[in-house]
Amino acid sequence: MPATLDTTKISELMVLRFVEAFQTVFSMNPVYTGRVQHLPRADRVSGSVGFGGEAVSGAVYLHLSPGFAARAAAAMLGLEQPSELPAEPEVNDVVGELTNILAGGLKSWLCDEGADCAISTPAIIRGSSFEIESTEGTERICLRFDCDGEPVIFEVHIRFC
Repeated sequence: MPATLDTTKISELMVLRFVEAFQTVFSMNPVYTGRVQHLPRADRVSGSVGFGGEAVSGAVYLHLSPGFAARAAAAMLGLEQPSELPAEPEVNDVVGELTNILAGGLKSWLCDEGADCAISTPAIIRGSSFEIESTEGTERICLRFDCDGEPVIFEVHIRFC
């Protein structure tokens, strides 16, 4: 692992990337409220993007409530109300794209630091009774943000080979 790759730097980078993405895409000013250990047992829409290379592997997860995910999708698609969304797949697409933007920011930084990697296409998970666990040797960074009164959790699972 290159000496400059540590979880403190990754946490700082991901807070910056998250805030930039939400300001750019949704004109929101999210507030970082700290690290969390466990996800709430509430209904959520979760985006997932994996990444991997010779020196690093892992995944990025973004967890939003279904209501906030619909609001975010409406905002990104230029609609005034979530009720104007044609169907649930559009919400999934927006959550996947936002997760992809965040994973792309991490990938770019890792590549700049000498840990070349590629990212997967986004996947969506919906529900409340699922847990995401890290494999042995994988660091889990779980960051909580307040976005217009809604909690949003952003996770990075990373392992340096």
